[in-house]
Amino acid sequence: MPVPTNDRDLELEEPGNEAAGPSASRRAQLRAWMLRRRSILVRVAIAIVAMTAILLFNPSFFGWGFAVAAMIIAVPISRFRAYAAAFLPYGGAWLGFTLLRSLADETGVQLRTTQVTAIERTMFGGVTPTIWLQSHLFDPVHIHWYDYVTTFIHWSYFFVPHVAAIIMWRKAPDHYRRYLIATVITLGMGLVVYFLSPAAPPWLTADRAPQQDIYRVMANVGRDLNSSLYDRTYSALGDPNPVAAMPSLHEAITFLVFLFSLRAGWKVSVPMGIYAVAMAFSLVYTGEHYVIDTLVGASIATYAYLYSGRWLTFTAPIFQLVNRRTAPLIPHAPVASQGTGLGD
Repeated sequence: MPVPTNDRDLELEEPGNEAAGPSASRRAQLRAWMLRRRSILVRVAIAIVAMTAILLFNPSFFGWGFAVAAMIIAVPISRFRAYAAAFLPYGGAWLGFTLLRSLADETGVQLRTTQVTAIERTMFGGVTPTIWLQSHLFDPVHIHWYDYVTTFIHWSYFFVPHVAAIIMWRKAPDHYRRYLIATVITLGMGLVVYFLSPAAPPWLTADRAPQQDIYRVMANVGRDLNSSLYDRTYSALGDPNPVAAMPSLHEAITFLVFLFSLRAGWKVSVPMGIYAVAMAFSLVYTGEHYVIDTLVGASIATYAYLYSGRWLTFTAPIFQLVNRRTAPLIPHAPVASQGTGLGD
């Protein structure tokens, strides 16, 4: 019988020791699962606190506050520094847009009410698409299922672009930087038009111009669901500037997400394309925007997408500085050919 020569040989000869390996592995897996679960619960708690604080500070910041909460949940604590460096500019852009947008109707510039309607009728042979759609589909006495669908598509603008930003940052950091620049360009160009030429949406134009009634479908749906909650929410989100209609930033940002999804292949880009079209239809049908508002919004997004690369060259030194400071916390960032968008 061979004589054991070291501790390893002694361990192997102990009876029942053959089961120690699998048992230890299971315990390690259980500990890892518990750590992951605890990390998620901690992030959820932090997100709830952050969201509550933001809403108490100013309810009109609900959109980007939701984005902050979603990002806190999605990002591991070990990558918090990298996450903060990446999304503080993003959150700052949306915060600045929200604040400036609320001032765009206080400049004394004449509000456009009938001019956009006239352009719309010229484009469509004397017909206003919103009026035509509502006359065929909408019944203010009976809310249909598609009224809910179009309203929810409209409301999805407050979280879908931010979720897309998180996914891009995690899977393709290089593309996230370009998306950040494109978002800033889109919001900035929208603000310029808001200040220089404030325009009323269809539902408001109907109150000020001699034409057929246009219903605000969102209001009917919201009050059908919960009148008190809808009125409080709208007073926080919509009242700061209800006449920021031209261009449609809802469509602009949605179309921008679609353009960036083209890098992820057809499995992602086709659904996002359908979503962008559904957003445009919903905005027109529900009386929130004219067709021309959505076309101008999509055009601005296209410009931002095409020229964001050039703008990125000017900001590259800033991103490089941030990357050097957060490099120990960031896994190797894929280059453009390795991570190509939302679905990789």
